Amino acid sequence: MKSLRIGVVGAGFISRTYHCASLTRLQKKYPQLELAAICDLKEERARELASRFGFNKVYTDTGEMIVSEKLDGACILVNPESMKKVALQFIRRRIPVLLEKPPGVSSSEVRELFSAAEKHGVANLVALNRRFMPLALRMKELIEQAERPPQLLIAEMLRHERTEPEFAFGTAVHAIDLMRYLGGDVAGLRVKKLELAANKAPAYIVEFDFESGLLGRLSILPETGMETERYTVHGNNWTITLEAPLDWTVDYPGRLLFVEGRKRHFIQDNRLWPESMRDHLEITGFLGEVEHFISCLAGGDRPQPSLADCLQSVEIAEAVLAGRNVRFG
Repeated sequence: MKSLRIGVVGAGFISRTYHCASLTRLQKKYPQLELAAICDLKEERARELASRFGFNKVYTDTGEMIVSEKLDGACILVNPESMKKVALQFIRRRIPVLLEKPPGVSSSEVRELFSAAEKHGVANLVALNRRFMPLALRMKELIEQAERPPQLLIAEMLRHERTEPEFAFGTAVHAIDLMRYLGGDVAGLRVKKLELAANKAPAYIVEFDFESGLLGRLSILPETGMETERYTVHGNNWTITLEAPLDWTVDYPGRLLFVEGRKRHFIQDNRLWPESMRDHLEITGFLGEVEHFISCLAGGDRPQPSLADCLQSVEIAEAVLAGRNVRFG
């Protein structure tokens, strides 16, 4: 069996907590998966993860890693400011990439990466883990199976003491993208930027017009008393609510509730599982995200969401950050 050699760039929190742990787990299911190399500007961080997760080689220079290792794929887990420069090195060598979100500091950078990937025929996946949460996958199935179409999609992203000015772009893109995953592409949006008393960062109320006719509303509140992400879809006589299973939120390990004609149906309540039975990497979507990338490499398929798939999510996040209304098409 031909080996599948994977390299990782970045040995920070996301890498060590989720992606490297997922890669190690997947070696049991994909015996051809080889953790060939890990690269970080701080050599000691790279060596620590190499020792913990079993990477063969350590590098501090991505160019050297690309030349020295015959990689079949790479996970680029760097900050948005570094993403374009690093990712292009791999794309131009025709190495498939998994890119941490957001894959750049602007929609123009995402377009540039997309154009390069198209030119060189490089498969790519953007790490938007909410799409791979089993509860979110099930929610999408229920929406598609509903006898009557969805009418409203209401979401909220609440955080505590998140005062970075780019929060609406760098983090809220997750909520924006999951709304697109559930509701489809967006025809337009209206943004209300709120400068709330005592807050250091702005809050946002965003109204969506989906191409399907569905209406949406997203509250982005970075300085509240709790942390949560919740998504509710209403149709005629039915409602589905997702309490997203993110481990730093009050709703972890998550719940999916379906109500029809005032009758409650718990599709899945992860809180009922004993803690020892909870698969943290799976329920948060990180394992599924990385496995999708690996399985596509192994089978020669195109992973999703790609740079093309996530471009509108980035464009929306960019507009929200600017407090700008947008019409698409």
